Amino acid sequence: MKRICCISLMAFVLLSSFAVFAQQFSKEWWPQFRGPNSSGIGGGRPPVHFDPNKNVQWKTAIKSGISSPIVWGDRIFMTEFDRKNKQLATLCIDRYSGKIIWRQTVKTKEIEKVHEISSPAGSTPTTDGERVYAYFGSYGLVCYDIDGNLKWEIKMPIPENPYGAVSSPIVAGDFVVLNHQGNDSYLLAVNRLNGQTIWKTDRSLFRYGWSTPVHWRHDGIDEILVLGGDFQPNQRLMAYNLSDGTERWWIGGLPPCGKSTPVVGDGLIFLAVPDIILEPASEKKDPEAAERFYANNSARIMAVRPGIRGELNRDKIVWSEKRGVPGVPSPLYYNGHLYTFKNGGIVFCRTAKTGELVYRGRIGALGYYYSSPVAADNKIYIASAEGVVVVLDAGKQLKILSTNNLDSAILATPAIVDGNLYVRTEDYLYAFEN
Repeated sequence: MKRICCISLMAFVLLSSFAVFAQQFSKEWWPQFRGPNSSGIGGGRPPVHFDPNKNVQWKTAIKSGISSPIVWGDRIFMTEFDRKNKQLATLCIDRYSGKIIWRQTVKTKEIEKVHEISSPAGSTPTTDGERVYAYFGSYGLVCYDIDGNLKWEIKMPIPENPYGAVSSPIVAGDFVVLNHQGNDSYLLAVNRLNGQTIWKTDRSLFRYGWSTPVHWRHDGIDEILVLGGDFQPNQRLMAYNLSDGTERWWIGGLPPCGKSTPVVGDGLIFLAVPDIILEPASEKKDPEAAERFYANNSARIMAVRPGIRGELNRDKIVWSEKRGVPGVPSPLYYNGHLYTFKNGGIVFCRTAKTGELVYRGRIGALGYYYSSPVAADNKIYIASAEGVVVVLDAGKQLKILSTNNLDSAILATPAIVDGNLYVRTEDYLYAFEN
């Protein structure tokens, strides 16, 4: 009888352990900037109404930074910059309690100079569930296991980027891929287990690209998509072979200053290229001159059908529009529609396949927008730099479900996992739940 009980107990423990393991690897986690493959789409039913005193699971005080939270299992990872001590760190937070589990710093000789709205902790880390990979323009690429033990690191020179190094690394198969920016610009793939370089492809024509790479499979080949960005015209959307870093195809003639990250859907690639953006102070000083400047620029939002080899013909551009091009936020492809958000709180919703405008309108939250939109449960979440998160219905009409005021500025992109909404403000990381 004791033997039967013992066997039953062992079976229960094994089945319970397997259930936990299965849950860990079947759930849709948020492993990089904008979640699964930079899509911005999460799972569950996150709350519609929330503020510092409502639907708060927890909030944790953090140092400065604009990197976005990423989530895997019971852990959240992000980076931060201690302004007082001039120290950069990777942070691990318990997803259920908000308790800081570990904080690992890097010793830098100097801190890179960044734009006033940016941060030396601007690049979002990425994870494969076993390790976390973080990039600092002031230091390089570092890898820790989920318990915070350093596994490998690659020190790199400061990239001399006027806005700061904010492109984020991604995990693509067995590789960690980084769009390294600045005067020495290249696309880098390293072995995620040991940090050894697999390939390194020159991108000196696109020195100041701030776009995060996107991994997708096309024509039977794994590709890495990167939107070029510089202060010169004739920029490109490039597709590289993941296995060896060679250029496969590209589309040229794009305006300068590509900051956002492309999204994929319906077999198409959607990208927003805003052209040169004036400083906020200049816009406020002479709004009419700023309006004339933007009216004459070459900003575009477009849908592109991928190619196979070389430069694409213009017929690969499925549609292209000048209205509704965001300055910084990436577009959101969701339920067959493409959403873009402009400064001043203006949303454009288009039919993704055709570019037909479904609606445009104001969402009731003024100011600048740097955070990218995310979605779940047929709802869209967009955060302004003023610290306001607007929730929209993802239907064919503009319907504002709520306007939620938080305590301070929001520049990072929220994360959505299993119905929980994680929002980084200037001072805190919030976990909101229904």
